[in-house]
Amino acid sequence: MKTLIRNFSHTFRRFFTASVLNIVGLAIAFASFFVIMTQVDYDYNFNKGYKDYEKIFRVEVHVNDEYGWQVWLARPFCELVQSTSPHITSLSILTSYSSSFDYEVNGKLFNEKTLTGFGNFMETFQPEMINGTADALKQPGNILIPQTMAIRFFGTTDVVGQTIFQGKRADNNPVTVGGVYKDFPENSQIRNTIFKALAPNENKDNWSNWNYHCYIRIDNPEEAGNIEKATVQKLMEFFPDLMDENNVDCPIHLTPLTDVHFSTIGDKSASSRTTVYLLICVSFLIVIIATINFMNFSLAETPMRIRSINTQKVLGATTRSLRGSLIAESALISFISFLLSLVLLLALRDSGMQDLVASDLSFGSHPYLLTATFVLSLAMGLLAGLYPSWYVTSFPPALVLKGSFGLTPKGRKLRTGLVCIQFFVSFALIIAIGIMYTQSRYIRTTDYGYDKDAIVVGNMTDETRSQTDAVIAEVSRISGVEGASVSQFVLSSADSYMNWGRGADDKHLLFDVLPVDYRYLKLMGIRITEGRDFKPGDGDVYIFNEAARAKYQWLAVDQPATTNDYPVIGFCENVKYTSFRNDNNAQPMAFFIYGKDHQGWGGKNFINVRVSAGTDKVEVVRALQKAMEKFSPGHDFNFRFIDQVLDEAYRNELRFTKQILLFSLLAIVISIIGVFGLTMFESEYRRKEIGIRKIFGSTTGEILGMFNRRYLYILIGCFIFAAPFGWWIGAHWLEGFAEKTPIRAWIFLASFLLVSLITMLTVTIQSWRNANENPANSIKTE
Repeated sequence: MKTLIRNFSHTFRRFFTASVLNIVGLAIAFASFFVIMTQVDYDYNFNKGYKDYEKIFRVEVHVNDEYGWQVWLARPFCELVQSTSPHITSLSILTSYSSSFDYEVNGKLFNEKTLTGFGNFMETFQPEMINGTADALKQPGNILIPQTMAIRFFGTTDVVGQTIFQGKRADNNPVTVGGVYKDFPENSQIRNTIFKALAPNENKDNWSNWNYHCYIRIDNPEEAGNIEKATVQKLMEFFPDLMDENNVDCPIHLTPLTDVHFSTIGDKSASSRTTVYLLICVSFLIVIIATINFMNFSLAETPMRIRSINTQKVLGATTRSLRGSLIAESALISFISFLLSLVLLLALRDSGMQDLVASDLSFGSHPYLLTATFVLSLAMGLLAGLYPSWYVTSFPPALVLKGSFGLTPKGRKLRTGLVCIQFFVSFALIIAIGIMYTQSRYIRTTDYGYDKDAIVVGNMTDETRSQTDAVIAEVSRISGVEGASVSQFVLSSADSYMNWGRGADDKHLLFDVLPVDYRYLKLMGIRITEGRDFKPGDGDVYIFNEAARAKYQWLAVDQPATTNDYPVIGFCENVKYTSFRNDNNAQPMAFFIYGKDHQGWGGKNFINVRVSAGTDKVEVVRALQKAMEKFSPGHDFNFRFIDQVLDEAYRNELRFTKQILLFSLLAIVISIIGVFGLTMFESEYRRKEIGIRKIFGSTTGEILGMFNRRYLYILIGCFIFAAPFGWWIGAHWLEGFAEKTPIRAWIFLASFLLVSLITMLTVTIQSWRNANENPANSIKTE
């Protein structure tokens, strides 16, 4: 051990710059590996926190080609599925999304997500109960709450039988805690929310309300295919023409719960398995290129260590012991790098790095991953030391006198090959991030058909919904506010909204519906192309977009949309109301005002506020919060700009873009560290050659050109091979968008120029001293 520490200390002092670059490069690589793999772990193990998760399936249906595959089902359809096979041990019918409600607990008000379903709809997921039982949901007025919520509400989990109030206590809507369940893992389909049963007879035999999700638990997962076939046979008893109307072999599909996270059916923003595989590749590539640097430095040091190695041989050291010592030295450097990576992770924990991944970055949350990173660091240290240790101890003494391996053709080819891998990775990642950047910029800067930059959006509460006119009047008095309006949804915030089917046969309509108030279109700056805008007193009327008129050509102003439907009062230009994962110019939609036929339907979930140009929006948001608190004290109305809405809508894509951006930069940094080290040693090797060239008249510029020319050839060759791979990564990412920008040629040119410029600057700076040195000194030192 003393010998190891002495050798390491001597080497570190003698090759200080190289040693520091080695340790820093490896530390960055190991920290990057840990961060990326937390995201991989999050996605790969999604939905695996439920008991016997492999037995849980989601039911999907293909109604017809116009609707396509969907997860929204009617309650009788779900119950029909359960009746088809004795292998189905439980059925869960739950609402398609969780809603936020206020709850008053011991005088304090909390806003919590609430998921509803029929009966004990959690039976399929089998939560681990800490107190009470999940069957409590079968009793009217009972709820289940997660462990952390129980502690937040009451300070303890022993709360079965406690009463809380939905809304305020004065609303007299009490619910009873029937059980407390252990928190589900963060990467779970069903979040840690309040669970509450719906009325037992709600939509009992209603085949027209397709607003539920259906999950089943099967005693044998291999029976899934048989259940699909049995369900189709059962459905054909009700709908004899079912198979004739579908262009799919089986219009029912059971998706394993572990596949739901990656399914775009019902969620076009779902994670992609290919993305997970790419992240795994990136994480290992970063570690590999850092290890390559390590190996390159070790090989470059070979000529300077041969004399010491041979001296030790003369003094009696065996080749085996020398190689073991060198490998141990390499492992020690890697271990120090691992410790430094932990310091980096702790130092950057509160710097926004958490936003890069969906999972928690704390070490305690990933003990196995932390262990794996440690093992990887040792493995990379051993691998990086194996070949150099073998080679440095294999030279005959004569080679020490004649020259150095660093300048032999074999040595240079090996080092060049290792650098090529680094440049390949850098080019591929930069091209991919360039493609992602242009799409992200297209999403931000394209014309949405409404004044998105002037709009601030906030949430509504029960109190503000009940006095909308007073709320709008109050916020409109704020300086810089030009007006306000309420709506059921926020434009551009989702892939899909409420969808209505109207009419039959050749007058059948299928379109998205966005309920608003009469002020909405004018406030948002949406232009009417024919007919009129909404006005006070309107109710149960449509304004369709031009895409609807193009698809359903019978639509006309002042006429019912279809037989026995509501009238159309106008048409508006197409707006990008959903995400860019859809073709907004081809999707029929209608703005709608609820009237007497929709009493109690709500439609006032959000307030949209128009802010005049040049106004301090941050100050306006503060003023809006204060104004709304007059109607509903103590609430956070979560006012946000449309840009923040877009960030949330493209959360997965933006996160992946940031991940690739960061790790592309790291790959470049690590590659440049390698170039720096190689040019440092190569310029030292060639000092005599440089001196002779200068004596014969070579200028400093010509000598620098000699060094740079070699790297330019390497860069061109690596770029030719990396460009298709970078294009593939970017093109795959773009497949998630229906509206997308083309892949531009400038992205490839810019990536080549960026890496080349950084490389040439590094080579020039590192070679400058030797190129300007007095040739008498360089020849003398030889």
